[in-house]
Amino acid sequence: MRPFSIKPSPPPGVGASCLRKTFSRHRCQACADACPVAAINIGSDGPHLDADACLRCGNCLFVCPTDALTHLQPLRRNLRNNRLVGPFSTTITPEELLLWHRQYAIGGVELDYAAHPAWLRAVAALNVILRELNEAEWQIFPPQPRPVDGFRRHWLRVPDDAHQTASVTADQPTRLQAYHPFTPYELDFSLSRCVACGACARACAEKALRFTQTALDWDSSVCTGCHACTAVCFTGAITLRREIAAAHAQRFPLMQKVCSVCRHPFSTFSPQAERCHICQQHRHAMREA
Repeated sequence: MRPFSIKPSPPPGVGASCLRKTFSRHRCQACADACPVAAINIGSDGPHLDADACLRCGNCLFVCPTDALTHLQPLRRNLRNNRLVGPFSTTITPEELLLWHRQYAIGGVELDYAAHPAWLRAVAALNVILRELNEAEWQIFPPQPRPVDGFRRHWLRVPDDAHQTASVTADQPTRLQAYHPFTPYELDFSLSRCVACGACARACAEKALRFTQTALDWDSSVCTGCHACTAVCFTGAITLRREIAAAHAQRFPLMQKVCSVCRHPFSTFSPQAERCHICQQHRHAMREA
């Protein structure tokens, strides 16, 4: 009989869906910014996660727009009477607290804020989001004394019926749904800069941007804020900004024309355009074949 052995779990890392590994010009560093111990470093080939330094706090899970972090799970936390209760981790993000608000109807936390300043800041940031969502803000309650010593309760096998341990679901679709019927990102689009190449729509995995021969369509309800569109736009016509607003769609009508110089068909947003964007770059009306 072979001796019983436990297969070690794989170390956490950054998977192939990372935006920096997909788009060479992308500058996303959300995971590194969220890491409290600088366990994620950005190299020329993308982020690298130091498994030995990683706290497994899961902060990076709540900010990555493509769910690229691997072999990490959200922490299990304690809740009672619609409140989060201790013991507390040393770090927390408002994005995680919003999921507790949505998935477990949590409305506050029993906390000694002097001992947990990171939690105090996260609750304050969450309340800014909740105000924009027109929802009740979280409250901070003083820790409630336990009537029976925890160790003795466990030794006597006395259940704590009001106490529950759980974790949130943190994938990107669930995080986006937490803002419904609002969305956390807004599009700024410059018609004068756009050359209607369609690269932004091809880069958008969620199809928040769609290019047709008649229009560029934008749907804020499915935008995850990955900024893939801005990474591939070589004219800087598209920018995304963090702003909570009601979900909406926009349409920017396109026209099909024939260039007066090279006679090639082209798309444009301008009724006055007579030359394609390539010929517009040539001052002497010359274009390579």
